[in-house]
Amino acid sequence: MAKNISDNMTFMLESFSEFNTSYNGSSNDTSFASGPSRTALYIGGIVMLVALLWGLFANILILLVVFTRRDLNNIINIFIISLCINDIINLGFNNNLVMLSYFMGEFPTGMLGCELATLFTVLFMGSSLWHTGLIAIHRLIVVVFNNFYKKISKRAYTCFVLVFARVIPLLFLAQPSLGQMAYYESRLLRCIVKKNYGPYNLLVIMFLMILPSIILVVCYIAVFIKVHQSSIAFRASRQKEWLKREIKITKMFGMVFLLIVIGYMPYGIVRSIDKQLQLSADFYVAITVFFAIGNCCNPIVYGAMDRSIRLECFKIFHLIKNQEKENGNAHTTAQTTQMVVENEGETEVIPLNMSTKITQTNESFT
Repeated sequence: MAKNISDNMTFMLESFSEFNTSYNGSSNDTSFASGPSRTALYIGGIVMLVALLWGLFANILILLVVFTRRDLNNIINIFIISLCINDIINLGFNNNLVMLSYFMGEFPTGMLGCELATLFTVLFMGSSLWHTGLIAIHRLIVVVFNNFYKKISKRAYTCFVLVFARVIPLLFLAQPSLGQMAYYESRLLRCIVKKNYGPYNLLVIMFLMILPSIILVVCYIAVFIKVHQSSIAFRASRQKEWLKREIKITKMFGMVFLLIVIGYMPYGIVRSIDKQLQLSADFYVAITVFFAIGNCCNPIVYGAMDRSIRLECFKIFHLIKNQEKENGNAHTTAQTTQMVVENEGETEVIPLNMSTKITQTNESFT
């Protein structure tokens, strides 16, 4: 029974490591033969190359837009910047190695690089999920416990999120088995964590995936319930706009979380069912490429759900007319990224647990 649980945890962990690819070692003759077909690898490599270039371009564009626009400097966009940096490093390292291995039929740097790719996949996956979990706590405090939010240090909380979301995954890399945890699976064309690391796999599943996911779900349910209750009680248009804006922010980071989970889960579910690797190796290439595409979609979410970021991106490429630019600038000045001005001296000041009277504020609304 314990062995079956350990094996299932190993299969789930492979979903975290699905971009960690192959090292042929001494089995060059059998590895490629038992792995995916050349056609599947080349098609997968081309699709991943397109997704990689798009992901790097879009994430870098978001970074430039937020960094160069002073009126976009707020806590929400700091979180977006941090997630973009995660994606850029993950795409540039892990996705790039997978793409190269598909074109070459072998891992380009040997077992050391193979093991590092496995560990870095765990690191960035855990960091992204903890980002979304801690951002969910931030949304809960802002919307449900707004009085408390006005009292805390915004800079301290932001630093806590950015540091904690990276420290937790790093703790799982600080263990004595580094360099001996991964092996090459020729049929999957990747390096995966060995099955005898059951307790380690279980801890990774619990603390890097399940725990932040539970935190996010609980916080977002509380936010939506509170907003629903308050939207019935509030009548002032300004309060309605505040509720609408907070829900939009919450939905945006909820979509980012779903992209992460949807990308990782299919591979883990398939491996938990196909324990004997009876499915086609080409099928595993397909679900790996599926994750590659999903891993590059976060900038689309940011642009689709944040009008100010979207307008600034369009302006860089002269995709909007002058009149629209002026309207966009006026709109941005009025609302500061259509979301929330959370600079050090400003907070959302219409808590949902107050009476319906309008609270005085310096914040602008759409």
